[in-house]
Amino acid sequence: MKDKTYLLTLVVSILYFLYGSIQFYNGLIEWWFSWTGLSIIQLGFKFAGTYIPNTFPEAFSGVFLIIIGAVFTKALYLYSKGEREYRGFLFVGWLLSMLMLLLNLTVLFADILDTYYPLLWGGSIEKSWSLAGDTWGIAPHFIIGVIASPMYWSVKDLLKELLPGKA
Repeated sequence: MKDKTYLLTLVVSILYFLYGSIQFYNGLIEWWFSWTGLSIIQLGFKFAGTYIPNTFPEAFSGVFLIIIGAVFTKALYLYSKGEREYRGFLFVGWLLSMLMLLLNLTVLFADILDTYYPLLWGGSIEKSWSLAGDTWGIAPHFIIGVIASPMYWSVKDLLKELLPGKA
């Protein structure tokens, strides 16, 4: 693993653990412990009425983010031990990261279609849509997925083994 990839993997694993924990906590507070009066946590900067990234209250999504962070951490651990199996964990972490990025983009696309599809039949828009107002708009899934996307160059050889001639 090159130094740049190692550093990127370290940063991404920390971000996944951090935002996964916050999202899990927010989900617990919002769904099951709303009677306690605790408020949800946002980590990031506020811009245009929303936080970047927006850690919305979704406990199960938080668990999945933590799992991705654990996979990247396992890759770092195996690399520090000098074992080649780290490549598989790095590939799986990158793949899960890209799937969460794709999920985020799919939800955004669905929200845009949900808002503007009445225009196809000559109707009017009932509610407005904005990236800042959408819960999944600028979520950790999207931000960290974009940060992790350059890892493609480190896992490209494994992709070629799995999909010969396609990568």
